[in-house]
Parts: sequence; structure tokens; C-alpha cells
Amino acid sequence: MTYLLTGAAAPAILLATALPAYAQDAAPAADVTDDSEIVVTALKTGAQQLDKVPVAIQAFSQETLGNRGVRDAADLMQLIPGASQAQEIGAGYRIFSFRGSGAGGAVGDGMIGYYLDDTPFGVPNNQSAPPLQFFDIEQVEVLRGPQGTLYGQGSMGGTIIYRTKNPSLDRITTSGDFELSNTRDSGKLNYRAAGAVSVPLITDKLGIRLSGGYEKRAGYNDIYSGAPVGEPYKTDANNIISKDLQAVILWKPTDRATVRLRAWHFSTDQDYLNVMNSVNPPYAAYQGTIDGYDKRSANYYSGTFTYEFDKLTLTNATSYQDSKPGGFGLALNLGEPLGIGLLVNGGHANNFVNELRLTTSDGGPLHWVGGLFYQKANGYYTFKLDFPTLKSEGETITRTENASIFSEVSYELFDGKLVPLLGLRYVRDKRSSESVSNGVPATSEAEPDALTWRANLAYYATDDWMFFFNAGTGFRSGILQSQAQADAVTADGVPSSLSLTPDKLRNLEIGVKGSFADGKVRVATSVYDIKYTNLQAAFTTSIGLSAFANLGDATTQGVDIELAWDTPLKGLTLSSVANFNTSEFTNVKSAFAGADPRVANGQELYNTPPFNVRFDASFDRKVGEIGVFANASATAVGRARNGDATVDTLDPYELYRASAGIRIDNYEFRIFGENLSDYRGPTSANGPTLLAGPRPLTVGVGLRVNY
Repeated sequence: MTYLLTGAAAPAILLATALPAYAQDAAPAADVTDDSEIVVTALKTGAQQLDKVPVAIQAFSQETLGNRGVRDAADLMQLIPGASQAQEIGAGYRIFSFRGSGAGGAVGDGMIGYYLDDTPFGVPNNQSAPPLQFFDIEQVEVLRGPQGTLYGQGSMGGTIIYRTKNPSLDRITTSGDFELSNTRDSGKLNYRAAGAVSVPLITDKLGIRLSGGYEKRAGYNDIYSGAPVGEPYKTDANNIISKDLQAVILWKPTDRATVRLRAWHFSTDQDYLNVMNSVNPPYAAYQGTIDGYDKRSANYYSGTFTYEFDKLTLTNATSYQDSKPGGFGLALNLGEPLGIGLLVNGGHANNFVNELRLTTSDGGPLHWVGGLFYQKANGYYTFKLDFPTLKSEGETITRTENASIFSEVSYELFDGKLVPLLGLRYVRDKRSSESVSNGVPATSEAEPDALTWRANLAYYATDDWMFFFNAGTGFRSGILQSQAQADAVTADGVPSSLSLTPDKLRNLEIGVKGSFADGKVRVATSVYDIKYTNLQAAFTTSIGLSAFANLGDATTQGVDIELAWDTPLKGLTLSSVANFNTSEFTNVKSAFAGADPRVANGQELYNTPPFNVRFDASFDRKVGEIGVFANASATAVGRARNGDATVDTLDPYELYRASAGIRIDNYEFRIFGENLSDYRGPTSANGPTLLAGPRPLTVGVGLRVNY
């Protein structure tokens, strides 16, 4: 990873080094606005009622996600207090941030953990979220704040758990979802079709569920070979095709044992990218005849075995992720003397994981979970820069093998009124990196270890109100780099090495959950204080070499708020989620701040809007034999500092959407509108010619069928 570039080329090389493009695979519930009987399992000690769980947690059912217009992870972020999008390149490459976790940029391991059922999605040195389709998702559970004990490294900011649907063991079921829409500035229609069938092979013992989806989002971005004048070289260029296939087998050989097997394949294939020179009107200029693209595909296999003893439950969860070769390519205009050239960023990866755990299940006052975790993963990354006066290429393989032991224990005191909890996790990670850049080889390795902890105290004051104090830590292994990179950083006065010091996080949080007015008004809020230590970040050295260093520390303090009101008008619920925060860099290394004053002490963190607020009005009731439903929402996001200096800040913005429909027997018809104000952004930027924003105004119709 030794890349020598200066001046105008810096944004391009930072994009090349900071965006490893592995083609990775990376009881019905609803969110707090629907009812108080939601059941979650994120704390791994069995089913718990959501409003009794003493942490900052949300849960969303498939129905809730559909009614609120959630089609991908970017839509989901609007429902989460303190969440934001840190980076966007194409449909298959998006990075998200919780509570300031995006401050160090899109480098290193993930800061948010993504779990598919019981096992993690992801590979080393990559933060991209899984490009899931939400059709066959039973429930999404979101944990905010560090999850260092139960979910380990990579979950410093929080964890998102996607729970897929089980087969029915007693009857055949089928379902389908069809959609047709149009996006402003596009000359073609968007369409989506998804379906599932569940068949019991042996009643009450064995069943299989097959599902799949196909979606095409029409392009709306015009492409110019040179300056954006005259007729474009291509129109409506950035269309996206997404495919998704899944099979789930559920087997209950005895009353005590359960086996669940899952196989999932996904692919996204996008012409050109979501980044462009201008978002309004949408176009990419100076592209020559280079065809941009973003391609991702992966196979993901998992199996979970559960056995119920008299007082304990044994769970073993295994997964293997096979990410196929893919990545992105685009043209860049770097000005004189470099001109227009090609940047290609690609790779592939694999990841094996096994977790074995035991939990108490006797219903007594003692609650305990403990287990062993093992991961072995490889990530292969390539880059190529091809400009008239600059040619550079290289490849890197990063290997990691880590193991950890974890445990959490709690005890109900005073008939369950007061519940203290303590958790610990020890992890040891063995890492190595081998790279070749322009024919020059480099190697590096490290064996970091860490002990993370969590302490929690829950007080259930009444049946309707509970209070909690939660404290914990998180950990992330250090980035590996070449000796040339480390030497260049050190020469600039910033301490660095082949392996960066792991960054850590400490979180303190006080929260309250409850309801009044006979349960018609529900509240969940928490106040947090977070300190990041030794944040890892990209660093462009004085000789133009892009490298990495620990920049210093950072802090965020904020409040999360969730409110819901079942109004006197039957079927109408008003709800809101919000986050308000302050953040700043602290203890920044003086040489780092000298090279980049934007990360000096007291400066606001990157990718951390000071607020995000969403309001929803939802209506759902029967009128005779017809069910009538509607939803309208407004989202506001504050001004955020951007990680790329050429686009210093991203303006505050609002997004609006609405949907309405009817249900008749097994059919549901709906109309919807997204981005009703047609806001274009940018909402993320990798440079002045690499801007991305929301999809323009889109209106459409849909049909859902369930049997």
C-alpha cells in the first residue's frame, strides 16, 4: 500500500486506500410506537419484553419497516437516534455511524456490528453494511452504544441484528411483494418483485422456506465525456439491479433440540455510481469513455443448533461468508497534469465464525450467559490508478484469526425490583498483512488483545416505569500498514508503526423507559457520555504518501429520545425519535493537527450531525371489511462536518415520505411517495466531484399478497 501522490491527486488516492471494496456478504415485533409487548433476544439470555430491557435498544418488524418505507439500510438509519451515513459510493458500499463512531473515517474494521441471525457479517478492514433486501426479514433489533462483551470487536458504536423468517412447521404459506415506481429525472420505471413459500416437510418437525427477490432501480444520472455541455454521452446511467435468494431449513428432532440452517446469496450490479459531479441536476462530467460500475455478490451460509437442558440452554452458531470478486470503478478528473483517468478498487473475502454459548433458562433470579467465539477471515484488496501521467497499482491481503471468551451475569434483588449486571470479554487477535504496490512488497503483523467490560444497574420502579445505568467499553484492532507508510508518518512527527494502536471506547449512560395514560403514551430516553481513545484515521503525509495513524481522542455527549402516543382517534399513532449531541476531538497529536487543522482539539467530529429527528403519523384501522392504513413522516438532520476537506460541511436537510393503502382479505394495495420535497443533497461527499444524495422524488404503487 505504498502510493506516492501529491496535490490534486490526494482525494483519489485517499479514496483508493480508504475504501477496500470487498464484495462482501457481508415473535412478530414492531418498534416502540406500536405496542409494549415487543419481544427481543439481542441480550442472548432468552426472550425479553422490549420496554423492560435496560439498554438503548429498538426493534422493528417487517410490517413496520414496510409501512415506514424502509427498503435499505439508509432508510433504516432514519429510524435510529444518533445514526448517520458516513460514506456512500454505490448501492453495495455504504458506511453508517452511531453516536460519533464515524469520526475516524471509513478506514479499519467496522465500528457497527452487523449480525444475520446469530452470526456476524463482515471481513477485516471493511466497514460496509450488508446490502440486504428487507422482504424476508422477521425483525430488526438495534443496540446503540458499545457491545464489547456480547458482540466483541467491531461493535464499538452499536450492533444491528437482522432476524430472518423461519419456515412454518404446520402449514404451507406463500407471500409476495410487487412494486412499480418512477423517479424524477429518470426516463424508465423502477420495479421490484419478491416472493416466499414455506412448506412443512414433516408436520411439527421439519420445514423449509424459500424466498427471493429481484429489483431494478432505474438510473437518473447523466454522463458527460468532457464538460457538462451539449448532449450527454449516456443518460439515466446509474441503474441498479439487485438479486436475493435464500433458503432456511428448520428441524426439531426432539422437544429439546432445534437445528436451523440458512443459505443466502445476494448480488448488486450498478452502472456507474451514486457519486457524481452534481446532484442537482444529476450528472457526472469528464468521464471520457470509461464505464463506471459497482458490483458486489456473496454467498452466506449459517447454522444454529440449540438444545434445552433442564436449567440451561446450549447454542452453537456457525457461519461462512464467501464474498466473490467485485468492487467499483470510476473515472476521475484530477486536472493538469494528471488529466482524466481510471480508479479501480476491488477484491474478495471469506470469513468463518463459530460461537458456542450457554445461558440459564430456569426462570430463577440468576441470569447468566457465557461463551467462546472464534473467527478466521481473509480479505483480498486490489487497486489501480491509470492516468496519462500517473500509473499505480497494488494488492493487499489481510488475515485475521481471533478467539474470545465472554460472560455476563445478573441477579434479581428485592423481587426483581433491582437487577445488577456485570459482563467481561477477553479477545486475542492475530493479524498479518502482505501487500505489493508498484512491484514493492511489504508485510506487517500484530497480535493485539483486549479486555472489555459492561456494568448495568436496572431499577423497575413500577410495572410501567424502569430506570437504568449502563456503562461499557469497546475495542477495535489496529490497522496494518507498510514500513514505508509508517516511516513517512513518523517523519512528519506523528507517532505510528506497522500496526496502529487499537482504538477503544468508553460509554456511560442513564436511561428511563415507561408509559402513562393507561399505556397510550410511551417514552424511552437515555443520556450518554462517550470517550473514544486513540482513534485510527487516514493521514496524508508531506511527501504525498497516504498512510494511517492514531489521531488522538474524541468525546460525544448526547440524548436519545423515543416517544409514541396512541391518540384518541382510533388507529392513529403519533411518534418521534430524536438525538441531540455535542462532539469534539480531544488530545489530538500536535503534528496530526498541524498537517490537518480540521482535527484539532475542540473541532466537531466528522460524520456526526448535531441532531437527527424523525416524526411519524401512522393510521391503521378497519372500516367494515376493509383495512385502511397510512403513514407520513418527516426527517430532519443537522449540519455535519465532512471527512473530505474539499467539502468541509454538509448542509442540514429534511426528507419527507408518505404512503397509504387498503387491505382486502389476503391482499394489500398501496401508493407511496419518497423524498416528496425532491431534496438532492449532497448528504455525503468524497470530494467536490464525488457527491451523493438521496434518490430524487419517487412515487409508485405496490401490492402485497399473503396466504
